[in-house]
Amino acid sequence: MSREYKEKDWKILDSLRDRMDTFRRILPLIESLHNPHMRSRHWEQIKYETEKIFEYKSNKFTLEQILDLHFEENIQLITEISENASKEYSIERILERIVQIWNDMNFQTTIHKSNVFKIKAPDEIIQYVEEHTAQISTIKGTRHVKPFQTEVDYWEKSIAQISELCDGLFNVQRQWLYMEGIFTSDDVQRQLSRETTEFKYINMIWQDEIIAKIRENSNALYVATKLNLFDKIQSLLKYLENIQKKMEDYLETKRAIFPRFYFISNEELVEILSLSRQPDLIQIHLKKLFDNIKHLRLLIKKTILANGIQSNEDEQINLISTLSLEGNVENWLKDLEIKMQITVREYLKNSLSALKLQLKKRDKWIKDWPSQCCVTASEIEWTSATTKALMICQADGSLKPLKKLFHSQIKILDRYSNMSRLSLDKIVRLRVIGIITKEVHGRDIIERLIKTQTMDIQSFEWQMQLRFYWERHEHNEDCIIRQTITRFTYNYEYLGCTSRLVISPLTDRCYITLTTALHLFRGGSSKGPAGTGKTETIKDLGKNFAIYVVVQNCSESLDYKSMGKMFSGFAQSGTWGCFDEFNRINVEVLSVVAQQIHSILTALSLKQKRFVFEGKEISLLPQVGIFITMNPGYAGRTELPDNLKSMFRPVSMIVPDSIYIAENFLFSEGFQNTRNLARKVYTLYQLSTQQLSKQDHYDFGLRSLTAVLRYAGEKKRTNLKMTDNEVLLLSMLDMNAPKMTAQDLPLFKNILEDLFPGIDIPKIDYSKLIEAIEYEMNIHHLQITQISIEKVIQLYETHHSRHSVMLVGKTLSGKTTTWKLFKYALITLNKQGFSEYNKVMEYPINPKAVSLGELYGQFNLATNEWNDGILSMIMRQVCADEKSDEKLILFDSPVDTSWIESMNSLMDDNKLLTLANGERISMSSQVTLLFETEDLSTASPATVSRAGIVYCDYEKLKWKPYLESWLKQKTSQDLQTELSNCVIKYLEPIMKYKHIHCKELIPIHELNGIISLTRLFDTFWYLNEIQMQLNENETISGRLIEMWFVFCLIWSIAASVNDEGRKKIDIFFRETEGTFPNKDTVFEFYVDTNSRTWIHWEEQLKEGWIYNSE
Repeated sequence: MSREYKEKDWKILDSLRDRMDTFRRILPLIESLHNPHMRSRHWEQIKYETEKIFEYKSNKFTLEQILDLHFEENIQLITEISENASKEYSIERILERIVQIWNDMNFQTTIHKSNVFKIKAPDEIIQYVEEHTAQISTIKGTRHVKPFQTEVDYWEKSIAQISELCDGLFNVQRQWLYMEGIFTSDDVQRQLSRETTEFKYINMIWQDEIIAKIRENSNALYVATKLNLFDKIQSLLKYLENIQKKMEDYLETKRAIFPRFYFISNEELVEILSLSRQPDLIQIHLKKLFDNIKHLRLLIKKTILANGIQSNEDEQINLISTLSLEGNVENWLKDLEIKMQITVREYLKNSLSALKLQLKKRDKWIKDWPSQCCVTASEIEWTSATTKALMICQADGSLKPLKKLFHSQIKILDRYSNMSRLSLDKIVRLRVIGIITKEVHGRDIIERLIKTQTMDIQSFEWQMQLRFYWERHEHNEDCIIRQTITRFTYNYEYLGCTSRLVISPLTDRCYITLTTALHLFRGGSSKGPAGTGKTETIKDLGKNFAIYVVVQNCSESLDYKSMGKMFSGFAQSGTWGCFDEFNRINVEVLSVVAQQIHSILTALSLKQKRFVFEGKEISLLPQVGIFITMNPGYAGRTELPDNLKSMFRPVSMIVPDSIYIAENFLFSEGFQNTRNLARKVYTLYQLSTQQLSKQDHYDFGLRSLTAVLRYAGEKKRTNLKMTDNEVLLLSMLDMNAPKMTAQDLPLFKNILEDLFPGIDIPKIDYSKLIEAIEYEMNIHHLQITQISIEKVIQLYETHHSRHSVMLVGKTLSGKTTTWKLFKYALITLNKQGFSEYNKVMEYPINPKAVSLGELYGQFNLATNEWNDGILSMIMRQVCADEKSDEKLILFDSPVDTSWIESMNSLMDDNKLLTLANGERISMSSQVTLLFETEDLSTASPATVSRAGIVYCDYEKLKWKPYLESWLKQKTSQDLQTELSNCVIKYLEPIMKYKHIHCKELIPIHELNGIISLTRLFDTFWYLNEIQMQLNENETISGRLIEMWFVFCLIWSIAASVNDEGRKKIDIFFRETEGTFPNKDTVFEFYVDTNSRTWIHWEEQLKEGWIYNSE
């Protein structure tokens, strides 16, 4: 063709080629001119730049005209104008979107209280302000902004006004909300009358002139640009800032009078101040302000008086003189603190005098005096007796006086031990246990003095002990505590009947370090693994000193302001602060905290009575102490700055002497042959650690050991006919068997048999509880199995011994069923009149579904309001309810350190939830924390050790109980029989066959497969029952049941296998059920109800249907 073209010289082709080349060159030009984003200004620019005359809107503006006007000569210019048009269009679209959004963007208001409104946090408005500010800034930086300059300038100004308005509105609202709650107090209105008048004016302007106008037209753009609110807002802010300063000064004056107000949140303080004329309503706050005052005993006369105090354990003591509860609350609370200390001092003095007269009748003496005074008076008497014995030893050069004292101490202990075996009321028993703990330590010290042949009161072996003296001064008498070179005055805080720590050699060394730290004007730092007694040792030292110890569970949410507030409270009130898990605080906060602590310790070393703390001069009491505990090596811990480390004397808490602690526990609970029994407990736990499998939920540490011993004490008192060995054997089994896996339980029982040879495990009568469990299982259509009943009983016992319980086990292992049966059974027994069983209410939470702020509570940054978290709200509600009903706070989610570490002080013996706003919620005895989780692989040992564990093992339950319950719910006996036959014929064989021969694409739990089978069958059977004739003969009906069962089995149990597995399943069913057509696999057929045959799925498709592979 090319040769022919050259030979014939076809000019038409040359012309065509030239035209095509020309057209190819102008194609980009045509594309640019066809740009839909070209506006009239762009066409005018083209006319002007090219000096060509045309009408771009005219029908004559065609391709021909474009060629005639030789637009191709200006192709570069036109292309550039077209590209600019496209970019300007993008700006145009952004501006249109901005206009659309702000036309529809409104402020939202909500009712604050009756006829009073507030603005909701404008999260969406702030989001768009930030987004559009960035977009406008970007637009202004381009060269294409010129056509939109006016509009862009308008929106830049308007968005800035909206941003400024939001800041102003919510600054005003934040302070208004805070003060609005405060100015409802009569006391505030009386003492800040001028500020009250100002606030009423502010309130009027805020509600009537700002909120009301926003409610009339809530469009954010309109409010920002048309209402001219900025001047009013700035004026209100100035007023509020002035009132805020006066308010802070006001609250500070209240805290200066009664510094323990620093340990509660501002909201709680305001609530207390608002109740100043109702002292009876303030009583619920007393336990937040004192170590162990739950109630005041009130006398209602012309004025309200208090003549006694009551502890959480219901111990009551009479105040030395009546206390008037009239006037400002901070004044009478301060008077209460003073009268409490005077009263405890008098009780201690009198109890000591009584003890000297009743040395051989201590069992009578102990019933007449408060627990705290009994323990301290015994300590004073022991110190006095030991000192005298040492002085005589030194004079005589013989150890006989010490040996005589040792035998005397054994007799004292025997008397108390015999007393503990009697039927005693709760308070007296707690007193006896507390005194036994101290007297055992005293016996051991005397024994040590004899072994080391100490005969001088100046020897270190004696000086290192914590010694109590009653010393007379010129005008007063006081209990003085000495250790090594240190000397402290007893602080007389009322402690109630709290338990005392078993003092081991490790505890003694820790005491020496901490008391020396106080003497040297330093803090104490206790470091060690979980369950070694770090916090409890500090708290017990505080009990020895009768000083209020405030425990704060540290977390990342603590800031330097919250810490500074607490430090100010410690300094002014002379209390101790114990910061648990101190190294969880952010390092940025720790650097400021270091300066705060340094200023307090420096003032102490200079013996100042007042000093400047964070810019304010405050008072300083010399008995203040600052202590921290740290658990190194866990996730989320930070290294302390060097300047902070230098302020604390460190003490390392290694693994404590478990045998010694166990012996003390057993002795105080009235057991005999305690040393031998203690060794058995220790050996059991050591062998369990070494020989049992390593499970995340196993803990055989000190916390677990002491929980077993407390449980043993309870069992001993309720089962008087059992021997000590039987009680201990039963306790160790009851407290450990619930957490054992099926493989470990036989081994654990074998260890028990070796430790307690020839002793049969005693049986506890749970007949009433078992009857109630079986009743509830029948009601809820559950199969009565031994393992299900066992798990409910184990949960019942574990929840009685630990206030934190974890149900651990794989999905569908019966965890939820266990706690629900526990709940229903106790409710049933309570209804039947058994008073020892209480009603149960549960409060479920899924911690992983919410943020930490939503769980524990957080400050709203826009309004500065404290928003309660789910847990803090529930805790406050259930702990305020003093009814005997059991409350289960249920945490149903994986347990990990991200959310549970902040609950450490709640889960341990402190039973205290500390919040970021300074609030401290004490957990009542009716509340149990119940965790439902698959495993504890992401939980720290500190968490595991704080909870009792009930392990639900699926292998012991399997799927048959579920299937039996499903079968029993079938109303037709014939249907039940046929389905039972199908289970034997098909289900059991296919389960085994699939497990051995098939692989699943996505593994499913076998019980999930069974559940799918039953639900699928119920669905199809219900649909087909409507079609089936009721008078069908049994053979046909049975055949249909069998077919539907096989069909559901194929699409439930067998549906998850891979392609190779499907071929094997097909072979299995064809061999078992021979009625499938000889075509394709069993997965290609469904049941035809009318013909009672297997029909291919293709027959359901329309004729000519083709599968679209795309």
